[in-house]
Amino acid sequence: MPNGQKPLNFVRSSPRNGATGVSRNVQALLVFDRNVVNDSVWANNRNQISMWRGNTRVGIRVTRVRDTVDFDKRYNIYVKPINRLRSLTNYRIVIGPDLMSNNGQKLGKTVTIRFKTRRNSVIPEE
Repeated sequence: MPNGQKPLNFVRSSPRNGATGVSRNVQALLVFDRNVVNDSVWANNRNQISMWRGNTRVGIRVTRVRDTVDFDKRYNIYVKPINRLRSLTNYRIVIGPDLMSNNGQKLGKTVTIRFKTRRNSVIPEE
């Protein structure tokens, strides 16, 4: 590690790994212990995140709140599927090992968050 700096760490996600009953309109939150949204690393980092249903890649938007706008959000990355997810289906979000902080520290390992969506809500007719 350069200059004795601590490595970048994945802290938590919402939904959490193993969650069930997740909304089909989920916007996932990925939290790290360092700034991962700075302009100097954002182009790389947004390409380190993917979402899968089995072997099928799911279209997503990977977004941030710029650290110059809201300093408290510099550890957060948001993942929103382009289309509504399928009911009662297993998904996974994969974070690649080359995701890095603004000081050049890489995650160094692949992190996978698995979750299952809830059943379709049926709205009763009146």
